[in-house]
Amino acid sequence: MADRYGALKHIQTLDPEKDAHQIVAVSSAFDFAQDMEISLGLAFFRTFAVPSIARILDETKQFENFGQKRYDDTALLLAEFLENGLDSDRGREAIRRMNQIHARYDIANDDFIYTLTTFIFEPIRWIDRYGWRPLVEKEKLAAFYMWRRVGQMMGIRELPETYEAMEKFNIEYERKTFRYTPESERVSRATLKVLVGFLPPLPFLGELACQGVYALLDEPLRRAVGFPAAHPMVQAAVDAAFRARALALRYWGPVTTEPQYVTKRRFATYPNGYKIAELGPQLRDSKRAPIAG
Repeated sequence: MADRYGALKHIQTLDPEKDAHQIVAVSSAFDFAQDMEISLGLAFFRTFAVPSIARILDETKQFENFGQKRYDDTALLLAEFLENGLDSDRGREAIRRMNQIHARYDIANDDFIYTLTTFIFEPIRWIDRYGWRPLVEKEKLAAFYMWRRVGQMMGIRELPETYEAMEKFNIEYERKTFRYTPESERVSRATLKVLVGFLPPLPFLGELACQGVYALLDEPLRRAVGFPAAHPMVQAAVDAAFRARALALRYWGPVTTEPQYVTKRRFATYPNGYKIAELGPQLRDSKRAPIAG
């Protein structure tokens, strides 16, 4: 896109339901690549605040023992269908792989729905607060339609049928289920360790990064995962920094002319590239999982 608002102009010509994937892909790859990555990373913590989800994740010990790989695998599986399309060969293979992984565990249907809602609403809320431009209605609706289709392909039942109903489910489920458990804290701290691991090993940088993450989480979420409140000065500094970043990107940032694809990056976990079948824990049962819908 040669124009700072070129992606948005293109999005405005599309239909939020029929062209849902294209809208999400363009918005994510051109205007909000980093914002999507940050917001989806923070969305992990919201799922950990649900005791039934945290218990399963804690039992697998995937975050504690293979935290970097677990984080990279999730990012790559999501990116495969976000960037290639839900009906592409690689997109369908990625969703089949997710179904294979999830089939090993007794996951409640409502927990599946809630996790799906975090992928819709956490990026929307983050960008509304810290994005260099606001999302338009078509982008928000497209996120709903695309992720709802993902839910259908995963075989999730009783998915809310409208954007408003999906958001209501998200809010009410958090109010009903967010609760501190030792499992929630263990999985959250293991994930925080992964995020801090992206930084150079400089003195005090790790603790400062932890404080920064605490500052980005709301109080009910922090309590549920056992994180302390950030120091007030850090809280104010983090908020000011992201708001300054938004202004800088809006008025002086470089125009993104090429899509920023996660799948094109080099990951430390896979220095020689990866196959979708390698993502996630290795399964004893190699049968192909079906894709519903």
